[in-house]
Amino acid sequence: MPFEPDPDQESTQATLTAAKPPAARRKPSMALINFWLDATLLATISFVGWVSAMLQVVFPAPTAAAGWELWGLSYNQWHDAQFCSLCLFALLVLVHVMLHWNWVCSLIATQVLRAKCRPDEGLQTIYGVATLIGLLTVIAGTIIAAILSVKHPL
Repeated sequence: MPFEPDPDQESTQATLTAAKPPAARRKPSMALINFWLDATLLATISFVGWVSAMLQVVFPAPTAAAGWELWGLSYNQWHDAQFCSLCLFALLVLVHVMLHWNWVCSLIATQVLRAKCRPDEGLQTIYGVATLIGLLTVIAGTIIAAILSVKHPL
C-alpha cells in the first residue's frame, strides 16, 4: 500500500510555508569584508611593487628617460601610476585600520598601557581622529619643508 500523505498535514505545511517572511538580505560578515579588503590590499601593494620594479629595471634614470615608452606609457605616466596606486594602498590601509580600531584601542589600553578597561567608543573615535590629524600634519609639514628646502639648478 503506497504512502498517502495526510491532507490536513499538507495544508498545515502549505500555510507555514506561505506564512514565512521573504528571506531578508543578509549583511555580509566582517570576516568576508576583511578578506576582500586584505585581498585588495595585497593586489594594490603588488601593483605598487611591480610598477616600481618596472621604473627601476626597465627604464633608464629619470633624467635620461625622455622619449622612452613601455606599452604606450612614458616614464612619467608609469611614475603617475605608481603614485596613484600608492595613494590607493594608503587609503585601503586607512580603511583597514578603521575597521579594526576597537581592537587597536583595546590592545593599546590593556597590553601597552596596562589599563583595567578600554576607553568608550566616543573616546576611541576622538583618539582615532587625533591620530589621523597628527599623522597628516607630520606628512604635510615634511612636504612643505621639502618644497621650501629644495635647491633648483641655476
